[in-house]
Amino acid sequence: MKCVVADDYRQYADFLERIPRLFAQGEGTVVYQQRNEVRRMEHQGKTFIVKRYKRANPVQQVVYTFFRKTKAERAFLFAQTFRERGIDTPHEIAYLETSEHGLFTVGYFVCEECTWRDAALDLREAEIFDRPLGRAVMEHVALMHSRGVLHGDLNLTNFLYQQREDGGYAFKMIDTNRSRFTEGMPADGECLKNLVRLTHRRDLYEYLMSQYAAIRGWGVEETVAKALQLLDDFENRRYRLVH
Repeated sequence: MKCVVADDYRQYADFLERIPRLFAQGEGTVVYQQRNEVRRMEHQGKTFIVKRYKRANPVQQVVYTFFRKTKAERAFLFAQTFRERGIDTPHEIAYLETSEHGLFTVGYFVCEECTWRDAALDLREAEIFDRPLGRAVMEHVALMHSRGVLHGDLNLTNFLYQQREDGGYAFKMIDTNRSRFTEGMPADGECLKNLVRLTHRRDLYEYLMSQYAAIRGWGVEETVAKALQLLDDFENRRYRLVH
């Protein structure tokens, strides 16, 4: 097994190396469980958030062993890159990779806990969505883009936020392992495509796109029309894949 621990957390190395076994024993509190599983674990008074990625299929085992960094390693490295570019994210602690017969099988990513609120609760899930929060989300997206950060799964559940004393908002981005990075602002088309996963709720999506356009100095009506077409195309592709 491979276990890489961030310098500031080496005192927890013995515990971190036991995480695959602890997972197998059902230790920790389940936070999220679908294709991947996230658990909250406690050790020596500290809380660790552990994400176990789905077991790699035979093709992925070869790819991740010889040709590409695993999702766990990318999550660890990309957290560093986000912060280097001034975009906050829960601090990475470690990543682990298990293997069988010389081939990668399962990856784990460990980070600090963030108890901030999920922006989707007050936007996508709210009957009347929070417009100031929506504007702040798009300002944060524009900031990420200006720093060459294209989050790979830019949906509202991956924005954790808290309101500052001055009335503004602070954000931490999660689930960053599929992100891409550019030198400077990406092309306009790339930025617009990056927004297509934000939400499928049309009234909210149109509002968010109008705010992004205003922040970027783009034509609002034209931008919203392009964004809606991209969303239609995205949803149609997903429908064809499912059916």
